[in-house]
Amino acid sequence: MHILILDDHPLFAEALKQVVQRLGGNTVIHAVETASRAMDYIEARNYDLIMVDLHLPGLDGFGFMRLLKSRFILAPVVVVSATQEVEDIRRALKQGAMGFIPKAADAKSILAGIHAVLQGQIYLPEEWRHALNEQQTGTDPKSQEALLAKLDISPRQFSILQQIEAGLSNKEIARKLFISESTVKTHVSNLMAALAVPNRTACIMEAQRLGLL
Repeated sequence: MHILILDDHPLFAEALKQVVQRLGGNTVIHAVETASRAMDYIEARNYDLIMVDLHLPGLDGFGFMRLLKSRFILAPVVVVSATQEVEDIRRALKQGAMGFIPKAADAKSILAGIHAVLQGQIYLPEEWRHALNEQQTGTDPKSQEALLAKLDISPRQFSILQQIEAGLSNKEIARKLFISESTVKTHVSNLMAALAVPNRTACIMEAQRLGLL
């Protein structure tokens, strides 16, 4: 497994590298300080996970994630940042990040976040989930039903959307709803198309923005 760390603070990057090495196995970790250098590495090999700070010299983390999308780089991205701004996290998730790990997180939380994302789940610390949800306003059930109909989202798809928000993987959703994993994947693809977003994380953020969740 190959993991890339993009952070312009060498001491933090080295500390993070030491934590990530606890994943064991044949994990290979590279750390770089700029987005341009990161792209050099990405063009030379495939990565299983990319960990990126938001505030970088030159092209920042947001721009870097946009660049990844434009190059069709499919490796999952986790933001590791000291930001305290909820809007930063919302924006990063909208750009396609699969999770957020605060720089102040302990080793156990960092590894939990990595494991979750590698399993295809969205990772957010509980306090950040609450912070994001506090900004959402309640939706009248009739308005919600009308919006679901307008977006052509079926009751089954909405149920799957709720399970994704709860952090369940496709396999876990399939088991819970007594359907096949391939059926779940089809529904997730249809949800992404209906909401015009690139991945599961963005599905949740867009649904929350619209007031569906």
